[in-house]
Amino acid sequence: MKFLKNKYWIGLTVMILSACNIDRSPYDSITSDDLASSESSAQSVTLGTYSRMKAWSDNWHRLFEYPSDNLALSGTTTDPLFFTYNYQRIPNGSRVVGFWRSSYQIIVGANKTIEALEEGTSAANDQLLAENYYIRALMHFQLVNIFGRPYVQGRDNDGVPLKLDGDHLNHPSRSTVGEVYDQVEADLLKAASLFNEDKSNAYASKEAAWALLSRFYLYKDENAKAIEYADMVIDSGKFSLVSTEKLADYTKMAPETNPETIFAIKFITDADYEYNGWYTVGSLYANIQGTGWGEMYASRTYLEMVREYPEDRRYGFIQPKVVDESITWALYVDNANTYKWKEVTQSGDDYTYSENGMTKTLGKLDNGHGGYHYFVETSEGNKRVLIDNKLDLRNGYPKYYILKCSGQEDQVHLWSPVISRLAEMYLNRAEANAKLGNNDLALQDVNVIRERAGIPDIGLYTTANLGEKSVMDVVLAERQLELAFEGHRKVDVFRNNRSLDRSYPGTHLAGSSPVSTVAPTDNAIIEYIPEAQLLVHEGLTQNP
Repeated sequence: MKFLKNKYWIGLTVMILSACNIDRSPYDSITSDDLASSESSAQSVTLGTYSRMKAWSDNWHRLFEYPSDNLALSGTTTDPLFFTYNYQRIPNGSRVVGFWRSSYQIIVGANKTIEALEEGTSAANDQLLAENYYIRALMHFQLVNIFGRPYVQGRDNDGVPLKLDGDHLNHPSRSTVGEVYDQVEADLLKAASLFNEDKSNAYASKEAAWALLSRFYLYKDENAKAIEYADMVIDSGKFSLVSTEKLADYTKMAPETNPETIFAIKFITDADYEYNGWYTVGSLYANIQGTGWGEMYASRTYLEMVREYPEDRRYGFIQPKVVDESITWALYVDNANTYKWKEVTQSGDDYTYSENGMTKTLGKLDNGHGGYHYFVETSEGNKRVLIDNKLDLRNGYPKYYILKCSGQEDQVHLWSPVISRLAEMYLNRAEANAKLGNNDLALQDVNVIRERAGIPDIGLYTTANLGEKSVMDVVLAERQLELAFEGHRKVDVFRNNRSLDRSYPGTHLAGSSPVSTVAPTDNAIIEYIPEAQLLVHEGLTQNP
């Protein structure tokens, strides 16, 4: 795709509004003077900015979630998402290019409104300013987390260009990570001070700004402030955790009917459902009612975690694709990270299988909470198995569909991506307290999330039952369990200077240069700046 220089910062001249309650037409005739003289014009442009975030969210999800250890791709693909998934970066992948372009388009739209409205002239103007400051902060924050190294690795590392005006011909040079963080902080604090209206959680709000500040300070390692802003959201009383019984249906609710969602990008039934659900985020994770590719599944790592307690309702976001309920499999992974299985028969707590004319029994080990871990004996040693009915396969990979990005309001692959929700606030506070040495407080918040998930008392943590795990270990594990498929995991690992272990079946291990472990210092943890931008943007430098 060719990018001309004057398309680098695409402004309002191409902005198409598609929100359900506004005119679906381009606002190419709105000028800065129009914005300044008309609150309705500023509101329309702001609605258009929200609308543009729908397309933005597609690449945002893929760039943040696919490099995690939550997922396993079952085959190669010509879609550039493959290069993000397997840490084999390319300089002009359309996913990265699209994310860069749409992020800055949204920033320019927000800047146009910020420039046009004078603070303090009316409550309505202040509200619009607050929403646009929040949106600008969110875009810069997500950009720097894709194209810049984690803040804790140094403020002076290259970040991204800070775009603070509405002139699409003005191309700022690359700012440092620290400079981008400083601007994000200033924008969020400004937004929080200006919000004066209660809208639905499909719009930015004071609490959304607080929630993003909590995450921001956690990433920045300013843990007392991360706790302060998490407290402000939790203590606001505006949000509540979805009940245990409804947890697996979390993403089936429309955002404004979901008491846990702080801010989500609202997708509307039918109107935001092109191609009958094909090409949506959820369509790669599952085939439902004949719609969807269903080619990327829950990883073996994640499956073992979420199935540790049968009561854990978060397993409801996973759907094994069973093809024969009369046959039971014991699935394991060999030393080559390939799925294998034995057909087994259950007898009480035991499972038997036939091998070379002999009947054998799976080994079992008490898991410490009323059940067993089962193992099969192989020439490579004992291998842990997961027990399932016979599953459908793709290229030898059992299909464990992911449902967390599908099913909103009973439309197969409709989904409103969540930017912030209450569970994250408890986990932000837990991590910050763990880093400050407040171990009991950290585990208390972890247990709030575990209890809500349905895990029984025996599965709750105390400082006395951690075994060889640290408090940080269990906090980060709980973040993975709870926030999987929401774009947190990759950043959570690397900003804590940990390595990402992807030693499990998936096509990230295919080819001549498989990547099974990614260190936090690896160049591949940040994406290349789109090469087309280097050609037209004087002074823009490439990532190593």
